[in-house]
Amino acid sequence: MPQIIFPAIRWTARLAALLVAGVFLLFVLGEFTHPHSGPPTRLREWAGILLLTSATVGIVLAWKWELPGALLSLAALAAFIPVARIHRYDVVAVAAIPGVLFLLDWLLRHFGRRVQTIGS
Repeated sequence: MPQIIFPAIRWTARLAALLVAGVFLLFVLGEFTHPHSGPPTRLREWAGILLLTSATVGIVLAWKWELPGALLSLAALAAFIPVARIHRYDVVAVAAIPGVLFLLDWLLRHFGRRVQTIGS
């Protein structure tokens, strides 16, 4: 496997994380500055907010700790689907891209080089 793959995946994950976290931040700021509805009133709404925030925190943490951050992000997104009763999986898939890339980065760095060394 070419050595350029490792940093390319890492930096693609980081850029995707910045993009997803930035969009999430814009949504949060928009809701605080110009709310389109009242504050959350049901437990399900609060749980959804907490899970999306956890997913965003996970991808930011993945800059330093790839595996725990990626797993936190992906687990929070997986829990968000039934809690929010969401049916637009494409939106969740886009939000999961950084977590998947960070997980792939961790796997390649921990197992990819070992396989490459054994195969050489």
